[in-house]
Amino acid sequence: MPKREELLVNNSFYHIYNKTIDGKEIFKKEKYCQLFLQILKYYRSSKSKISFSEFNSLDEVKREQILKKINIKKYYQIEIISYCLMPTHFHLLIKQRLDNGIVKCIANTINSFTRIFNLKEERKGPLFIPRFKAVLIRTEEQLKHLSRYIHLNPYSNGFVKNINELINFKWSSLKNYIYNLKDDLCNSKEILILFDNDKLRYKKFIQDNADYQKFLEKIKYLNEE
Repeated sequence: MPKREELLVNNSFYHIYNKTIDGKEIFKKEKYCQLFLQILKYYRSSKSKISFSEFNSLDEVKREQILKKINIKKYYQIEIISYCLMPTHFHLLIKQRLDNGIVKCIANTINSFTRIFNLKEERKGPLFIPRFKAVLIRTEEQLKHLSRYIHLNPYSNGFVKNINELINFKWSSLKNYIYNLKDDLCNSKEILILFDNDKLRYKKFIQDNADYQKFLEKIKYLNEE
């Protein structure tokens, strides 16, 4: 993966996204969605000293020992605030906690996922565009709207038909914002505190802009034709 010129700043929020090189719909298969999120969760920690593949080859006792360490929050190099997996791409809202944490985590996740995917699908070469996008979020308003943009992605791209399907979309963190679900991958508190921890208010925030965002997506694709 090419070296990044910009320095990503600790305790700052970033929109991280990338897509497959050839438009391959890798995240249409549940097993690959699960795998990607498992790998992302593994490399979130600064204590993930061995590769994910090597970790999986260990016996259960050794894996449990490592998991105890990597699940301790003080060792997180990033916090995942929101996420969404679409067939050909992913969106993440991430807060960096340790120096170079985002680059290390995303590079390791993509490289590990690609190796496993290629082995299973009997293919070779890169799977994602070499350099992922990282956009700095500068204000609370941007933070709120980016979270909404990420969560609305399946609806605005026509992958789900209505808001009820959107809220229950399996490969997005939105359900963890709306329902009282325990999620050890996503930290929704950073966003929900901006809504006075009112989940219904956040749900309305999502619903009120859904059709407008879908309209903007249609315009974007028309302009690209």
